[in-house]
Amino acid sequence: MTDQLFPRQPRRLKQPTKDLLRQHLASITEENIRLRAEVERLRSTWWRRLINRVRRAPKDIA
Repeated sequence: MTDQLFPRQPRRLKQPTKDLLRQHLASITEENIRLRAEVERLRSTWWRRLINRVRRAPKDIA
């Protein structure tokens, strides 16, 4: 038995600060955007990916 007359309540976990939650939400949002772009790229056909890569390549006008 314990020496305490009234046992102490179990400690509750503290919530994270709003700044930490905002930072976590921002990182999750960036990850979501990146993954959506990757899925969109993988869903496109091979020839469309090739055309887009050629269009994005820097052009030498020398």
